[in-house]
Amino acid sequence: MIRKFVFAREVKELVAAGGAMMELPEGTRFSPEAADLIKEKGIQVSFTAVQDIVSTGDKKEAPESDSVEGLIAVASPGKTATDQVGSLAARSPFFLIFDMKGALVEVLENPFAGSGGRAGSLVAELMAEKGIAILVAENFGKNIKAVLDETGIRHMEFQGQACEAVKDIVKQNP
Repeated sequence: MIRKFVFAREVKELVAAGGAMMELPEGTRFSPEAADLIKEKGIQVSFTAVQDIVSTGDKKEAPESDSVEGLIAVASPGKTATDQVGSLAARSPFFLIFDMKGALVEVLENPFAGSGGRAGSLVAELMAEKGIAILVAENFGKNIKAVLDETGIRHMEFQGQACEAVKDIVKQNP
């Protein structure tokens, strides 16, 4: 199954563009805010079989397999792979983004590190938008865990260097 998660932001963009219909792959899930907006605005949603999406080339996604595909994000107070894993996922200043081979591909500043409430939910949405499959931190709050679970993003608690956490993940997902 192709994992897709729709957030309120995407629905708002559709409405702003004058759209009234969404075609999505089977198994798509919606955030509560997105579902409310879809009902409120009367947007029609149709679902397409995964095989149709893959074979027609409408989406550049492949069917989900047993191994993890996507990216690994590690919460961190610093910008290098040798920095420690951040103590709290939603409040870490940076996310180190690695591919599934263990290469550091991006350093992402956390725009929600200093925000008031909902930082966990916002970070989880950001991770989904970036294509993150696994998020690593020392600790996770209940809000971020709930949204990560909804979006199908795995979370892993780890203490130590970011590169060591990634090595463990890469070993488990050859």
